[in-house]
Amino acid sequence: MKTLLTIVFLLTTTNSFSQLIFPSLSPKGRIEQTVGLTNITVDYERPAARDRKVFGELVKYGKLWRVGAGNCTKISFSKPVIIDNKRISKGTYSVFAIPNTDEWTVILNTDTTLYGTSSYDERKDLLRFKVKAQSTDRYYESLTIDIDVIPNNAIVYIAWEKTQISFQVETETDTIVNDFVQQNLLTDKSQDPGDYASAAEYYFYLNKDLDRALLLIDKAIRKKNEAWYYRQKIDLLEKQMKYKEAIDCANLAISLDQERTGWDLKEKQNSKQGYQKRIEFFKSKLKN
Repeated sequence: MKTLLTIVFLLTTTNSFSQLIFPSLSPKGRIEQTVGLTNITVDYERPAARDRKVFGELVKYGKLWRVGAGNCTKISFSKPVIIDNKRISKGTYSVFAIPNTDEWTVILNTDTTLYGTSSYDERKDLLRFKVKAQSTDRYYESLTIDIDVIPNNAIVYIAWEKTQISFQVETETDTIVNDFVQQNLLTDKSQDPGDYASAAEYYFYLNKDLDRALLLIDKAIRKKNEAWYYRQKIDLLEKQMKYKEAIDCANLAISLDQERTGWDLKEKQNSKQGYQKRIEFFKSKLKN
């Protein structure tokens, strides 16, 4: 009986120890970001400085680094992108770097199964490019990877301690949108006025191809006499400083809103006042 109790005690003790949870010294990190029409995802493990000198000591200069800890850092693209003027097919790639004091070499490799750098094979490199290393005002205790979105493109930042690098990722969003517009909207193939309005808004916020945007919003209006489309057209005309045309469009929008059956008198008055305020602004511009 004593032997049996001892075995039970040992089993219970072992089981209780196995249930203890120890935090990872390099916890997993992930950032997912939609950039234009492309999804970019980075999976990595985030080592901490913990009072150690990172670059030049913990991470040796001139030596291959896995840009993280444990399993290799991976970056994924849902559509083809362009990095350092090279087209990268959609897919997942491992990220490595060779840091130096002023300049790093960033590497995308096709082997995403690596742990550490011991099995790294340079022959599987997809891309190598150089970037400048910069000092940061902020101190990064843990390795941090971030993605900043600029219209339809992105900048990937890698920072640790007080050192940061960055590189641009260009998507093919503009090409995809322009092809859609060319094939479906300029040819009147699409019958959805929302497609035309969305395309006009796309060009408006990029501040490009504004004449095309006007053409598209006019197509939307012809397909559906919608007040919102007039507001878009007014914004486009204002951006092009076509104030006389903007006044005419605003007066049309007032007439359309006054005929709305779903609006009460107060809503119609508020709409009219808003357009009249813009009309007065446009008239002041014409006087100048």
